[in-house]
Amino acid sequence: MFVGYVSWGHDLSFTILSLSLFLIYMIVDKRWLLFGFVWAYYLMASRGFLLGVESYYQSLGYAFLAWVSVATLSTLPWALIWSRSFKKRLLLFPFLLIVMIVPPFGFISWVNPLPTIAVLLPSFGFMGITIEVMLIYALALLWRKYTYARYYGIPLISIILILKIYYFPPTVTKNLSIESVQSDIEYFPVTFNKSKEYKTLKTFFYKVQNSQSLNILLPENALGNYSAVQSMLWQDLDKSRTVFAGATIYNAKRSKNINALLEIEHNRSKILYKQRVPVLGEMWKPFINKGTEATLFEQPIVQINGEKAGVFICYEQLLVYPYLQTFFYEPKILIGISNLYWAKDTNIKAIQKETMELWAILFGVPLSFSVNG
Repeated sequence: MFVGYVSWGHDLSFTILSLSLFLIYMIVDKRWLLFGFVWAYYLMASRGFLLGVESYYQSLGYAFLAWVSVATLSTLPWALIWSRSFKKRLLLFPFLLIVMIVPPFGFISWVNPLPTIAVLLPSFGFMGITIEVMLIYALALLWRKYTYARYYGIPLISIILILKIYYFPPTVTKNLSIESVQSDIEYFPVTFNKSKEYKTLKTFFYKVQNSQSLNILLPENALGNYSAVQSMLWQDLDKSRTVFAGATIYNAKRSKNINALLEIEHNRSKILYKQRVPVLGEMWKPFINKGTEATLFEQPIVQINGEKAGVFICYEQLLVYPYLQTFFYEPKILIGISNLYWAKDTNIKAIQKETMELWAILFGVPLSFSVNG
């Protein structure tokens, strides 16, 4: 419980504490102990989920049920894959990592400890993840075979971590070629209030016009339900400027929305990126012709100012699968947009930002992050 609370939503350096979750899997000798530890971790780390869902649906009962259900489902693979045999736990550990990355569990389970190795090994990329797994194996074997490791190993590792974080704290490189607009405007992911939507659109337009930058990044759904009518406003955009902004596009053929990042210039606009993993259940409804499209296997890389960019819209910033898929194509910059007005008083914004920063640090790429809320 302590690890889950401290690791996420405070300081980026603290996220490294979540790696103890992997070590706990290796060393505990009772399934119920592992279940209790992991369950408490997910509950405390995702505590903002409870408040955010309550704010969105105005129902504490539904929010509590969703919070506990997601934490329980995220914990199940740990308990089911765990074995009484230490050797089997070692062999099954890579399988556990895979299960927590790919669907279905990988699409509901966030605050994954995997990218936190960036705190120790910045710019190591996939090699850093490999070293992380080897380190967990080494610590587990030392704990198992040598009693003194239990008494001296943990204090020694703690001292090394503290010194590393104090003298060499993790820092993310900001993408200076794009101005990331941060806002606090009351608008929800999808709205049919045209008057309010137009007012929001005008607010963002004035922010762009008052900016000194040539490239501006706006938050998720900043353009609302984008259509030819909304696009007329952007015809007044300075010819020298390019705006990258979130919008909802309706796909009439499939009766679904597309949560997208648009590229807008003076006389044209185009869909640059479609969200790969919308929120399952609320946005992504795979078995009915409603909700938001998921584009799981489409090309995750786009071109921004002549550079390969990996784009992440809101929920997919919290997951592991979209990052691994993206970094396979070696992006040079990361772009993140979110609308978290409904969760503005929770730790969800901090966790999204921390997760994106960890991946940016791990692979040594600059980050642009625009959020409303």
